[in-house]
Amino acid sequence: MEYKGVLNYLYGLERFGIKLGLKRILTLLDKLGNPHKGLKVIHVAGTNGKGSVCAMISSILNDAGYKVGMYTSPHLKRFTERFLINSKEISKKDIVSLFNRVVKHKTDQTFFEIVTAMAFLYFKEKNIDFLILEVGLGGRLDATNVIDPLVSVITNIDLEHTDYLGSSIKQVAYEKAGIIKKNKPVVTGCKGEALKVIKDICKKRNSRLFLAKRHKNLRLSLKGDFQLDNASVAVAVIDVLKKDYSISEKHITNGLKNVKWHGRLEFVKNNLLIDCAHNPIGIEMLKKELSKIKNNYKKIILVIGILKDKDYKKMLKIITPLADKTILTMVKIDRAAEPNILKKYVKGSCTIIKDVKEAVKYAKSIAKKDDLIVVTGSIYIVGNVK
Repeated sequence: MEYKGVLNYLYGLERFGIKLGLKRILTLLDKLGNPHKGLKVIHVAGTNGKGSVCAMISSILNDAGYKVGMYTSPHLKRFTERFLINSKEISKKDIVSLFNRVVKHKTDQTFFEIVTAMAFLYFKEKNIDFLILEVGLGGRLDATNVIDPLVSVITNIDLEHTDYLGSSIKQVAYEKAGIIKKNKPVVTGCKGEALKVIKDICKKRNSRLFLAKRHKNLRLSLKGDFQLDNASVAVAVIDVLKKDYSISEKHITNGLKNVKWHGRLEFVKNNLLIDCAHNPIGIEMLKKELSKIKNNYKKIILVIGILKDKDYKKMLKIITPLADKTILTMVKIDRAAEPNILKKYVKGSCTIIKDVKEAVKYAKSIAKKDDLIVVTGSIYIVGNVK
């Protein structure tokens, strides 16, 4: 099977939806020789900032001379973005090879379980020094939660995926804190009720807890005040690793200065801003950043599409009052919310253009020189912007 056929097969599995649990992935990994065992893993969960924290830790360790694997999801533009070694994407040839080796053992595994098994196999055979491993959904029953980590990381916690993780902060925190392992250090940026849950679980599992302290003087290549919070979590993780591995302050400085993580408050052009804000807390952060710069522009034209399992009512209530014009769109996946439903919750002028590329094209056609186009709502939406 060629690369395109592999992707078609894998994406075809997504129609069966999300199935949490570790039994299927463990069965598959056992047939593959348990490639997840023995890897030095930094395991990262949380509601927002997981990808940015992963990228920052990877960049710092890379600067320190280590061979660093990074597994994240979903991808922005290319499937190969999910598998990185020192920021270099896996080849299509390797994807095909890994798939062929894994799929012959498939029984009832999901899309994410097969891809995660491919990742463990890839990174094990590439003999990496560290694997920065992002949780897919939740933590306790996520397919990545089969490893024995060097350190477990929980960036922050807010309500999300309530159908799977529970309808309260306490319940969501319990699921995400499921990545905490006995006698292994934990780093978090959480506060309030979520932090209380994490503290309780750390106590039960004899896991030492490190709270990220906000560093205001960090120099980052990534934009936005919220990235300072993410950087503080990343630095706290590095501080834990420094006890056993050679990492200097210069490596931290260089790593944060050089980190790349596309689609997060990123200006593609002078008047085109993309941001993968995909839930209320992310949209709130975007609104805060836009409020700082809106006086530099005459109008804000918002292109937004949201997945139906997100709190789209709240997201639209937060962000659309800031826009002079809102263009509602959607990606071609089952989880996408219909723009006609979203329209009810938009404040101000609104147009529906279902195709994302056409929606962005229309925004560009109506934007004047001193207007700002903002594309947001989901990683899937932003990934369609060229």
